[in-house]
Amino acid sequence: MRKLRLKNPGKLLGITLASAVVCLSTQAPAAGLACGDRTSLLKALADKYKEAPRALGLASSGKAVFEVYTSKTGTWTILMTTTTGMTCIMAAGHSWEEAVEMAEGPQA
Repeated sequence: MRKLRLKNPGKLLGITLASAVVCLSTQAPAAGLACGDRTSLLKALADKYKEAPRALGLASSGKAVFEVYTSKTGTWTILMTTTTGMTCIMAAGHSWEEAVEMAEGPQA
């Protein structure tokens, strides 16, 4: 059995909330989301926040790709691109931390 250990456990809530947004966002984007041309959004993330791609995944519906962009300063953005080509910022924040995978030791 393996466990994940966060470098800073206090950030777990933010990570959990971001995961919830990703899970709930496989339908059509709601009004008020920041959507636009993917190339322009990526340029803005790189120029303004110095964010680069960290991870991506295909929604279970097969109708969208989710991407996570992070910076060395801890800012992060989750993008969704639909099969129609529309890209939207689904969530963004700060204090991003990588989870560290640890092998579980013997039980006491």
